[in-house]
Amino acid sequence: MITIRNLSKKYGEQVVLDEFSHEFGSCGITCLLGASGSGKSTLLNLLAGFDREYSGDIIVAGQKLSALSAEALADYRKHTIGFIFQEYHLLTGYTVLENILLAADLACSEKEKNKEWALTLLRRLGIEDKANEKTENLSGGQKQRVAIARALVGDPKLILADEPTGALDRKTANEIMLILSEIAKERPVVIITHDHKICDYADEIISIEDGKCKIWKASENNSDAAHIQKCSPDNALVSMPKRAWHNFRVHFKRFLGISLAVTIAVCAVLMSFSSQNIIEEKISSFEEKNTAFAWGQVPLEEGTSSEDVLSLLARSEQVQQYYSQYQVPECDITFEQQTVSIPTKQFGSIAAESMNIGTMPQEGEIAITPSLAKQFATDIRTLIGKEVTFICGPFSKNLRISGIYNGSFDDYYLDAETEQLLYRTLQNEESPISVAYQVIGFHEVLEVETQLKEQGLTPVTASEQVASLEETFTQLQTLFMIVSGFIVVIALSICVMLLLKTTRMRAAEMGLLMALGYQRGQIQQMLLCESLFLSALSAMTTVLVSLLLTALSEILPIHIAPIQFVLSMCGTVLLVWITTAVSNVKLLKTDPAKVLRQ
Repeated sequence: MITIRNLSKKYGEQVVLDEFSHEFGSCGITCLLGASGSGKSTLLNLLAGFDREYSGDIIVAGQKLSALSAEALADYRKHTIGFIFQEYHLLTGYTVLENILLAADLACSEKEKNKEWALTLLRRLGIEDKANEKTENLSGGQKQRVAIARALVGDPKLILADEPTGALDRKTANEIMLILSEIAKERPVVIITHDHKICDYADEIISIEDGKCKIWKASENNSDAAHIQKCSPDNALVSMPKRAWHNFRVHFKRFLGISLAVTIAVCAVLMSFSSQNIIEEKISSFEEKNTAFAWGQVPLEEGTSSEDVLSLLARSEQVQQYYSQYQVPECDITFEQQTVSIPTKQFGSIAAESMNIGTMPQEGEIAITPSLAKQFATDIRTLIGKEVTFICGPFSKNLRISGIYNGSFDDYYLDAETEQLLYRTLQNEESPISVAYQVIGFHEVLEVETQLKEQGLTPVTASEQVASLEETFTQLQTLFMIVSGFIVVIALSICVMLLLKTTRMRAAEMGLLMALGYQRGQIQQMLLCESLFLSALSAMTTVLVSLLLTALSEILPIHIAPIQFVLSMCGTVLLVWITTAVSNVKLLKTDPAKVLRQ
């Protein structure tokens, strides 16, 4: 059944097995003794096909292990070997029956027959009544019986047991050895042990001394033994998506914790977007109410022509409109039978004025001073939105009062369109006294002012107020970004810690699947499906939290654009895939021999 010839294995310069040779019997219990570090586990790993770095020959059931590919070794473990471990390595969250079928489904596609055979084994081992019990609720002896049933359910030709009684009391250990003795009547059972009392059940006892095999008790039964097969191996195709879904349900709380951590991180980014949107809305609203900030004026000093200034402004991409300003002759403003004459004037910079009530004039509007407003109404606030008639020579137009600005004498400002129409109507032949211009947006005020100053001009703008406001806006944005970033870092740290903990917890599970005969490609498919389920769960929790935030927008300052919701969904999926990809790569590199010994 098992033939080992001239087997040598070393780690670096340390020789563990040195020309080890032995032929095991076709049935019976072989106890493998030896001090710690003598090579017992190494030999077991070589027999299991976990370690392929050796010289010599290992032939099991007619198969030379060194000639097998990684896929063929997985099939070898699936059909030839049954494993029993000291720490049981049963999957928590699974029932007893589910743990056994984990191995059975690999060997046979007849589900009902698998279940029937598994129940038969449980009955034979005396724990049929525990079939639907979660494994974490069992005693040590019961867990080991389940592990034995799992090792037998694939009908292996060889049982490898690593300290199967090491975690049990003497009474339970004797019960387990009696069971293994029954199993050994049908197939060989190789047991690693430190317990010499276990050797009482052995048909053969060997040890490893100085890397070589020493026989303490020779096997007397080398005849071929027959055993009842529960079903012919048919290389059953296991549905890894179904297994992934089962794992996902079993570990749902763990996956939910990861998805919530991802959701917190994404929602922190969303809130950052929201704060940015709110700030931009405030800036936009501020610009709409304070259009005067976007205006500037260039007084035409001696040696400066309006043509030069207009040409310079025409080349600036930040300037929206511009025009020459002239002296305005005496005019009349009439409101409800009351007419006030305003002497000849020239317009100053609208940006230099501060508002008392309302806003500076836009299309079809006029702003007036308090002294002028008091001549029309005792309560000057009632004038906002009211209509007056503006008459200047041949020019006449009805205008709405947009606001009242802080001026010390009777004065007014017209909207830019009305002001330019006034100049064209008057056909003023005098030279312009200044040039007015309007920049595209609030942020361009300082840039255009700098451009004009570089040309030796002295524009009159609200640059100081604009600079102060921009600094305030920037500080607010920075504050929101720092807070949001801090939340993102904390959430991602929690996510990473949960994933690392999950990876450590599942390493033994991956090692077990490999030991049972699952190929790495199958395990990778299962992990990818789990990542897909986790992505869907994370996207769902993000949607729910986002909808909650949207509902709260009625009472809280939250504003998130639809495109940002879409980006957050994409970000959630991407974040899950990146984090789980790192975890999955580590899991796929699991060394089964190492993790199953821990």
